[in-house]
Amino acid sequence: MFEVDGRKNKVSLLPHSTMVADKQIYCQNLCLLAKMFLDHKTLYYDVEPFLFYVMTEVDELGARFVGYFSKEKRSIDNNVSCIMTLPVRQRKGWGQLLIDFSKFIIVQV
Repeated sequence: MFEVDGRKNKVSLLPHSTMVADKQIYCQNLCLLAKMFLDHKTLYYDVEPFLFYVMTEVDELGARFVGYFSKEKRSIDNNVSCIMTLPVRQRKGWGQLLIDFSKFIIVQV
């Protein structure tokens, strides 16, 4: 799992290491990917007010994208703005894990 800040130019591997990436385009691409599967998804260009948490599954071939959720940086009431798991990864508990992790983050803050 790693966190992508829609504004800052960094990607944080949880819990502590950091690497630089083109965050804005990456976050926009995450939103566009979600738009393919979620008809009600409307926001995909204004990514600055959000934090994105991306989950991958690691095996002997490398890391594979499972899904993500985003949350507004300044919202205390709303712990998830958008959540998406790839259709091939659904029904394996990943969505529930993303929801549980989003709740864990709220408790930690």
